[in-house]
Amino acid sequence: MAFENEKHEKGNPFAALDGRKASLANPNGELTVKTLKDADEALSFLENHPRASEIAEEGNAILEDPVQLKKLIRKIDLTIAPMLAAVYFLQFLDKTTLSYTAVMGIRTDTHLVGQDYSNLSMLFYIGFLAAEFPTQYLAQHLSRLSLYLGINIMIWGLILGFHAACTTYAGLAIVRTLLGIFESCVAPILVIIIAMWYKKMEQGRRVSWFYVCNSLTQIFGGFLAFGVSHATTKFASWRIFYIAIGAMTMVIGLLVALYLPDSPVKARRFTDAEKVAVLMRVKDNQSGTQNAVIKKEQVLETFKDLRVYLICLATVLSSIPNGGLSNFSSILLTTFGYTSQQALVLNTPSGLVGGVCVLLVGYLSDKWGDRSIVMLICILPTILGAGLMIGLDPNGVPANKAGLLAASFLTGTFGAAFMLLLAWNASNIAGHSKKVTTNALTLVSFCVGNILGTQTFQAHQAPGYISGKISIVATLSALCFVIVLLRLYNDYLNRQNQKTLAGMSEEEKQELREKMAFADQTDRKNPFFVYTH
Repeated sequence: MAFENEKHEKGNPFAALDGRKASLANPNGELTVKTLKDADEALSFLENHPRASEIAEEGNAILEDPVQLKKLIRKIDLTIAPMLAAVYFLQFLDKTTLSYTAVMGIRTDTHLVGQDYSNLSMLFYIGFLAAEFPTQYLAQHLSRLSLYLGINIMIWGLILGFHAACTTYAGLAIVRTLLGIFESCVAPILVIIIAMWYKKMEQGRRVSWFYVCNSLTQIFGGFLAFGVSHATTKFASWRIFYIAIGAMTMVIGLLVALYLPDSPVKARRFTDAEKVAVLMRVKDNQSGTQNAVIKKEQVLETFKDLRVYLICLATVLSSIPNGGLSNFSSILLTTFGYTSQQALVLNTPSGLVGGVCVLLVGYLSDKWGDRSIVMLICILPTILGAGLMIGLDPNGVPANKAGLLAASFLTGTFGAAFMLLLAWNASNIAGHSKKVTTNALTLVSFCVGNILGTQTFQAHQAPGYISGKISIVATLSALCFVIVLLRLYNDYLNRQNQKTLAGMSEEEKQELREKMAFADQTDRKNPFFVYTH
């Protein structure tokens, strides 16, 4: 039996990755992973493949050939990026349709009064908040991310169409809550997909490729709403808008379910050799791909991790301005002296500013290997823009119409900060159950911040909305402080890991590093894990 095991290790090129065997760094016989079920799904694929030696050789050839490697990365990008971008484009467009229809007649036709409009904005996040943990753990258990995501998209597209049938506040309240429930799965799943396929220093740019769609929706949605608002039919223009966007959403949902890969191991368009190359490329991330088992110890560790709480606090602080601006941006422009139709068009340049900022921030964060400094750079213009809004329009009487328009454009930059928080989660969390739990907590924090944000703009303060503007300055200033704390703590954890590794020989480090790569261990239990700052 011992001879058979020895022969198996020699014959399988992936044997060094198998944490079921004790390592030199664990002389007491402690195993990195007990069974393949406990390990990352990549380990099972590599260990049990009938042509392990052959695909290992073919995969290594791809990695060693610059031309083939570049071709592989391009194939990953073309397979993953367009789908993720389409999903995020629709998610942001669909949840902000209320902002566009607010100046297209929905408030009058459905008899919204007082805080009704703000409450509808809030109810979306209430549904989102209630569903976040159940939907993420269900997605992990099913381990079919693309199918689960596609079905949710098609359902929320249908719900979006139902908005057109609403005639009262109660009807809108129901569909807005349901919309939040089915959209809640998106961002965490997209972050996990990015972490599966890309190296850490590629992730910021790739997250920016889908997150930029937040800004593109402002351009597309604004012009579409402007066009629809000129429709001369008995059917209200805002109802046409909801039906059109809902139908488009359902089509994209079907495409996602059919063509987006669940993981590198389950990617039908990739050969087994390409799958091996993908897995070996991301091996040094020390965060694996996915595991269908919900591990209680990883969930508990998440709630004990100070980093996670700092990420959640940062998310709340970045989401409060988002909750206000995403729902009141068009209304604010009308308070600056522009007509409702002008507001729909003038809302688009801030989308362009935000889009350029997101792509630039994603690129720089990877190029510099630094998330926090770039995050601070993109927050400061929004603080300036909100400050100008207060100074130039303190009581709802615009003192400088052009200056206020420029200030509204500046507020488009801060969204890149949340994008980098998502990239931080992709790069700085390991252990699939911990990833899922952390991403769920991050989106819960996102909901809480957005709920608070919708309430900072009070109807009785119209048209000045002074508390909303002050909240933007206050929360983003506090966010800068939290980002600095996160940077310092990440660096501290890296120093602690270096101290642990200093006590091992090079042979011990090499052996244990291989076994930890796909062991589905958390970042705090892996001394080879490197936190990006």
